[in-house]
Amino acid sequence: MEINLITTDGVVTPFLRVVGHDESEMTGPAFSPDGSRLYFSSQRGKSGFIGGTDGYTFEVTGPFRR
Repeated sequence: MEINLITTDGVVTPFLRVVGHDESEMTGPAFSPDGSRLYFSSQRGKSGFIGGTDGYTFEVTGPFRR
């Protein structure tokens, strides 16, 4: 459960990692219109139960480079 970046040199590097959501997957990463916040979700959350209601949405504040 990571979001990775590709640097200007073409190197893939981890940006953030979600711990404890081993049976889930990240979905829908998106920035706010002003670029100061990143949103993404853990589809199945900590339980990993398909069809469950344990999903999470996260907000990460920047600043982020453009």
